[in-house]
Amino acid sequence: MQSERYDIIVCGGGMAGLSLVYRALKVGVWSKQKILIVEKNRKDQNDRTWCFWQKEEDQTAFEEIIFRKWNDLLFFSNDGKEIKLDTGSYGYTMIRSIDFYKHVLSFLESHDQVRFINEEVKSVLNKVGDAEVITETATYNAKYVFNSIYIKPTLKPHDQYFLQHFKGIKIQTDEFKGDPSQINFMDFRTSQENGATFFYTLPFSQTEIFTEYTIFSKKLLTQEEYDAGIRKYINDILKIKNYKIIEEECGVIPMTDYSFERRSGNVINIGSAGGDTRASTGYTFLNTQKTISKIIHSFTENNHPFFKDEQISKKHKVLDATFLNVFDLGLYPGDEIFTDLFKNVKAKTVFKFLDSESSVIDDLKIMSSLKAKYFIGPFLKVLANK
Repeated sequence: MQSERYDIIVCGGGMAGLSLVYRALKVGVWSKQKILIVEKNRKDQNDRTWCFWQKEEDQTAFEEIIFRKWNDLLFFSNDGKEIKLDTGSYGYTMIRSIDFYKHVLSFLESHDQVRFINEEVKSVLNKVGDAEVITETATYNAKYVFNSIYIKPTLKPHDQYFLQHFKGIKIQTDEFKGDPSQINFMDFRTSQENGATFFYTLPFSQTEIFTEYTIFSKKLLTQEEYDAGIRKYINDILKIKNYKIIEEECGVIPMTDYSFERRSGNVINIGSAGGDTRASTGYTFLNTQKTISKIIHSFTENNHPFFKDEQISKKHKVLDATFLNVFDLGLYPGDEIFTDLFKNVKAKTVFKFLDSESSVIDDLKIMSSLKAKYFIGPFLKVLANK
């Protein structure tokens, strides 16, 4: 088996891995490094969308490929109550994966120092002062390996492991009566029999709408069940009978309080593999970007990628774990939790919490908006296991 050496190896050419290399080269941190990106699949399809809330004054490294932004967000409870969310300076932002892939890959392919191989990674090993990646055909060594390939971890008995699973479709229709500048951010007007279940609907125009069926549970549905739920929502809630499906996407995001390992020697995990997915919501994009910022800053200041303070703090991890344990007991249904939350707390405060930027006062507002009796036992359980 052949062996090759690089300065940097990135395992996984999805959002996390590509963002890291793109941003590092953009600021010149790895301008003299020989880089290998190992990704099993070619990234040439619009296989997912990344949505996140963003303050008006903040910018990501990908502003030029943002597909849409919305500032007018609605929440609907299971019984149909509408809540217009006070988002403050936050807007809801969408990036399509195909735009991301084209933009980033075009930039990286213009750099001779970057090589891509489409192979499956068999193992990633830390060695003394070094790291090794083994694929089906070769062994690669580097000073640093960044791994974004997610593998379900071996859980401890007290760990919670929920899935945020979804199917979204983009449709074309002449029957949409809504306002394209307004989105259904979380719409629980659907059956809750499979767990906390909601839709979010993002109008691109008066004739093109993206809607996604999302469930928080421990078990996936069949494709037929996703499709039936989407049809019912479009017909009964959006009041659209005739439409054409233009695109589809499916996905599964882990929601777990498992303590992920950020690094093992010179192997650094990023994205969901490094714990950048928020356990209470599944949001990953901005947390990953903030982790990448820490890595790039460390390279700039210290000539290595190691940093101390995680983006998702210990406090927020404890609160997330508490939420998951409440979900697990099933005494306080997920749709009721989110309804109480958005009914009693301004959305801008919730977004601060979910961005790990909330103060103790913000956290108290959030916890006091919910039915405390359901949280006391799970909270004490989480503290006992930490």
